[in-house]
Amino acid sequence: MTIEQRQHPRIPIAYRVKVVTPDRIIAFPTAINISMGGILIGGSDRLPVGTTCGVAILLEEAEAGKRVVTRGTVVRSDANGMAIQFSRELEARDIEALRALIRSVSPEADRAFEAQEILKR
Repeated sequence: MTIEQRQHPRIPIAYRVKVVTPDRIIAFPTAINISMGGILIGGSDRLPVGTTCGVAILLEEAEAGKRVVTRGTVVRSDANGMAIQFSRELEARDIEALRALIRSVSPEADRAFEAQEILKR
């Protein structure tokens, strides 16, 4: 049996994602999952591990123009997708935008956030 060692629970999502580097922009049709620590993106286009990038998670068509924008580093790129770990230097508004996005997809996320806050004390 594998013990889950992730610090942040993963929530499945299906939003479109754009990944931005100084020399290119890659549009992905869908993300696989997200957490407060990072995002896993499917698709055949990949960046090398260690690449620093911007990440724009494009919200539903009903909310045209709305997106969550953050920064991160590619930590894994394999057949399962490209994993980007979010920067620890995220601004408070970016952290709240990520939390709101995750809560909108998974109501159970509130309990996970509360549990994390208790463990930090």
